[in-house]
Amino acid sequence: MLRGLYSPAPLLFVSQEGGSEDPIGPLLGTPCASAAACAAAGTDRVHENAYLMGRAARLLGFDVDLAPVLDLAQPGTGAVVLEGRCFGFHAEDVVLSGMMFLHGLARAGLATAVKHFPGLGRAGVDTRLARPVVDAHDVDLMVTDVAPFAKLARGADGVVVGHAAYPGFTGDDTPASLSPRLLGVLRGSVRFGGVAFADDLAKGALDGTLPERAERAALSGCDALIVSAPSDVWEECAARVAALGDDPARDVRFAALRRRVADAPRPRFDEEAWKKLAEEASAFSELLSKPRPKREERDFF
Repeated sequence: MLRGLYSPAPLLFVSQEGGSEDPIGPLLGTPCASAAACAAAGTDRVHENAYLMGRAARLLGFDVDLAPVLDLAQPGTGAVVLEGRCFGFHAEDVVLSGMMFLHGLARAGLATAVKHFPGLGRAGVDTRLARPVVDAHDVDLMVTDVAPFAKLARGADGVVVGHAAYPGFTGDDTPASLSPRLLGVLRGSVRFGGVAFADDLAKGALDGTLPERAERAALSGCDALIVSAPSDVWEECAARVAALGDDPARDVRFAALRRRVADAPRPRFDEEAWKKLAEEASAFSELLSKPRPKREERDFF
C-alpha cells in the first residue's frame, strides 16, 4: 500500500541485528539472537540467524537491513558499549561471521548495509549519548578496525558511517559521518561504491540543529541520512539537502540499490508463512541455548 502512494516507490529500511537491536523478535514471539551469541555458537548459526531474520523482514515488506555490525568487540569499550552486537574481537573472526550474516540476508532477498564505519570498537561511550574520540593512529586503525569493512563492504549494498571522532584520520574531533576525509577513505582505500548512510542524526554525538547536521552529512559525502526520532524540522532538513544540488554519482548508487531490491523475490505476507517462521524462530532459539554435541574422534577419519 505504501509503495503505491509514491513513484518511484520508497525503499523500506529496518535495523534488525538481533539481541539488543531486535524490532522483529517481538512480532515473532521469540527474541532473535545477538551477533555475539551466534558467533560464539559457530558461523553456521550466524548464517541461520541472519537468514531467519531476513525472511521475516522480507515478509513484512522491508527492502534493506541496516546490518550487520562489523565493529570489533574491544575489551572495556566496544564489547561493553555495543552490548553483544559485535561478532568478536579479532578482525578475522568478524570478517568470517560478517560474511556469513551477509550471505544469510542476501539469501532471504534483503539488501544490506554494514556498520559503523570506520569502526566503533574503541569507542568508550555510546554515540546515542555523546561523541567518542578514538585516539589511535590511522595506520593502526586501517589494519584493525577498518579491516572488516575493507574486506566486506564491497559485498554489501550500503555502509553506515558512525559518529565517533578519529583524530588520527582527521586531525580534529569531527564525527566520521560529517567528515569528507573519512568518506574519502571509504570511497578510496576501502573502494566502496555503494550507498553511504549517515548514522542516526538524532544521536547525542552530534552538535547543532538537525537541519545543520543533515546539511553537513550530505556535504561530507553521505548519500542517505538516517533520522529515527520524530521531528517538526524534517522539511527544513530536506530543503537544505536539496539546495546542495544534484549529485549524478549518488543517483547512480541509488539506482543500483533499487535494481538490487527489484531483482530480489518479494513474497506477499501470509499468516501461515508467518506462523511457520515464528515456529522456526522458537526452534532456533532453543537450539542455540543448548551446547553443541562434542565430536567423537572417529568423526575426523
